[in-house]
Amino acid sequence: MQLLRYASTGLIALAATLYSATLLAQNVAPTAANFPWKPITLIMPYTPGSTSDHEARVYQDNIPEVFKGVTFIIDYKPGASGIIANSFIAKQVPDGHAIAYVPATIAILPSVRNDIPYDYLKDLAPVTLTTRRVFVLAVHPSFPANNLKEYIAYAKANPDKVTWSTVGAGGALHMSGEWLASAAGIKLNFIHYKGAAAAELDLIAGRIDSSPKGVVSALPQVKTGKVRAIAIITNQRSPILPDLKTVEEEGPAFAGYNYPSWVGIFTTGGTPKDIVDKLQQAFYKAIRLPRAMKVWDSQGTIPVGLTPEEYRKTLIFEEGVWRKLIKDNNIQVQ
Repeated sequence: MQLLRYASTGLIALAATLYSATLLAQNVAPTAANFPWKPITLIMPYTPGSTSDHEARVYQDNIPEVFKGVTFIIDYKPGASGIIANSFIAKQVPDGHAIAYVPATIAILPSVRNDIPYDYLKDLAPVTLTTRRVFVLAVHPSFPANNLKEYIAYAKANPDKVTWSTVGAGGALHMSGEWLASAAGIKLNFIHYKGAAAAELDLIAGRIDSSPKGVVSALPQVKTGKVRAIAIITNQRSPILPDLKTVEEEGPAFAGYNYPSWVGIFTTGGTPKDIVDKLQQAFYKAIRLPRAMKVWDSQGTIPVGLTPEEYRKTLIFEEGVWRKLIKDNNIQVQ
């Protein structure tokens, strides 16, 4: 099977080479008009089987329908908060065939790390913000708080005692906790995990107090009493838990509070604008196909599909929010 997989990959690469050669022989320059002229490879910063991988599979299933049968490959390069995957994309030929699956952490990292080997707005090219999810703050049932106000009151009375799980220092889950702590005037104890699964096990077992969770994945545990949802940490209420307030609704101190639960697509910097635009349009259509919508509805995921220009503005705005938060609170990330 391994040999077959490698042989298949080799045949795909050969076909792409022959097609490109045919274009050149016919004096037809590779352009947006004939894009894509070879397989599209999505570089994933996570391991197979993760929630993010499930979303990538939706792209893999639906992009070929928009691009009339193009081969869509997923290549896994996990680690270093996405820096490994993004570094790979930054070095590829700028023709739009190598793309990156990117979480909101990309706009945070420049403020917390000085070892990033690329400029994400120059060496990479934003294509589109594809989807958003609703997240809740969940606590263990034994934790003495039924809502966010009680959570904050307990944390004020017990500084550095209340634990909050993340999936990596400097990531979106970590910074969202820092933002909440800063706005509420509390000190939280951040526990950094390598993955969400371990954090979930510890929350259910009561080894940690609180954890941000996707609303759909949290719902069965909320219904069975394994966890308690005390607030929505994204900026809109969910019809799944309609009575649960957002953090922002707690008052003026939390104005603008929003955990950035989005996923985006980037390609290599310098890729022609018309190719970037064609990629964005393909993703916009693909994430709204009926079978894709069926998946999003089951996950509580919201399809978006921002234009490259809208996405760039979102990134610049969010980077400014995180940079100010980190500077004002002297946040150090090890």
